[in-house]
Amino acid sequence: MSLLHVPVVALHELQGLKNMALTTNLEALRCANNDFSFSLYKEVAKIETGNIFYSPFSIHVIMFMASSGAASKTFDEMIATIHLNKTTYSLEAYKTLLEDLTSGNDNLKLATGMFVDKVFNVKESFLENSMKYFKSSLEKLNFKNEPEQQCQYLNNWVLNKTNNKIKDLFSKDSINNDTALVLANAVHFKCAWAHTFRYVNDGYFYETPSKKVTVKMMLLEFDFQYYHDSDLKFTAFEIPYENNDFKMTIFLPDAKDGLNNLENNFSKLNFNDISKKMTRNFLFVKLPRFKIEQSLQLDTTLSNLGCPTMFTREANFSNIVDDDNLYVSNVVHKAYINVDEYGTEAAAITNFLCQIQCSRQSKDVVVDHPFVFFISTRNNSIIFAGRITKID
Repeated sequence: MSLLHVPVVALHELQGLKNMALTTNLEALRCANNDFSFSLYKEVAKIETGNIFYSPFSIHVIMFMASSGAASKTFDEMIATIHLNKTTYSLEAYKTLLEDLTSGNDNLKLATGMFVDKVFNVKESFLENSMKYFKSSLEKLNFKNEPEQQCQYLNNWVLNKTNNKIKDLFSKDSINNDTALVLANAVHFKCAWAHTFRYVNDGYFYETPSKKVTVKMMLLEFDFQYYHDSDLKFTAFEIPYENNDFKMTIFLPDAKDGLNNLENNFSKLNFNDISKKMTRNFLFVKLPRFKIEQSLQLDTTLSNLGCPTMFTREANFSNIVDDDNLYVSNVVHKAYINVDEYGTEAAAITNFLCQIQCSRQSKDVVVDHPFVFFISTRNNSIIFAGRITKID
């Protein structure tokens, strides 16, 4: 009898180790996504001088999916750029992460698509992995003979997956006869606040200490998670969405012209640590309504972050196709957000193009000058990130 029990015990131990490894890899992925969010922010901020909005998560997903088709130096650069290594890189963990985000939740919707030219033979293993781990759809298109028509088709796909918020992602010349493969990830988020802002009044927003504009300020008194950093001189607080599955975290510099100092110290910030340091405080919050739509070309940005090879003829995507002429022509990203007193709607799309070739004492938190914000899950996985320097 004892011999019969030995493999059962071993199986339980093995399953326990597997679950432990999966949990560890999940935490590593969440940390990687957040670290990537901040490194991407710093790089984008060097180019963009005004408002910024993007989905680091969408970009992370499409980079991870594409990296599963890469090899040698190209693979090493890509996973390092998204803050992973060969130990923390796990398709199974990524699948679990995506399922955790969307399971039983209608507020956040993800869609991944793979669009392949009809004459382009993608390896079966890459197709299977993309569908299994990323739930990617697969469509064969005629890029070679009908690039303009396929461009319109892709734009319609994006429009549909983002609740009609992201329009004309692909320009006419972005899809051409040499386009072999397009990988796309769309994220759409729409959620009401857990506590609706009760009042909307006119107020001032200081674009600079000497330049102020009149904006619509939303007002709410409630218990919020709050933290003040006296060294880096900024306030952080969380505004929860309904059901507390998601939250908006705002980083507000103490000084009206303090954003630059805060951004310069991003390397000292850890999103999880800040969240853990927060305590509940009764706050009187004034937050402006805002809306942003932004397109980003990420070729130079991603190259600067550590993966230049994938954009050159030295690229190695041998796990996608045997042909060694496949390289990334460009990575385009477009995002939209609308924040008002009722809640938030946000959407983003990332495309990876490959070519052949009250009565209580309260603290006042008045968001009346440039600030940084993040929309994340309750587990602190950052989905969207942005910066507001002016209100249009």
